Amino acid sequence: MDRRKIDIVLSTVLIIISVIIFTNDNLVEGGVESDLGSMFLPRIVAGMIILFATTMSIQSFRKLASGSPPEGSEIILTDGFGGILIYIGIFITYWLAVPYVGFMVATPFIMVAVALLLGGRNWGPILATSVITPVLIYYGSREFLRVYLPTWTL
Repeated sequence: MDRRKIDIVLSTVLIIISVIIFTNDNLVEGGVESDLGSMFLPRIVAGMIILFATTMSIQSFRKLASGSPPEGSEIILTDGFGGILIYIGIFITYWLAVPYVGFMVATPFIMVAVALLLGGRNWGPILATSVITPVLIYYGSREFLRVYLPTWTL
């Protein structure tokens, strides 16, 4: 299966959904009202999805248009479910661990596990991303959205 074609189709669907989220004011009913508005976070996320999906589809479209054969990482092997079962196990573990150890403790470990499952081998960026991202999400949700993520309860 050619990943480049899947990237283009998935990017198109994500961009369409993000444009709907970005432009429709009737999507929110109730919710947490902050100084920035209740649609602030969904619009920021939709804008980032549009940006990343566009980048992904442009790269895939260029490779398809050039007619080059798919490289090793652009071919999706569909002959086993081992990776899917590992993903499911990782996310079930995360779901069960967060109420006890908290968001800030569980998330970096899960991010490292997913990075290793995806084939990441460069430890510096993996560890930096796994620590910085949860800190930014925790701070942003607490300060801007007034949403308190789970903390350590043991």
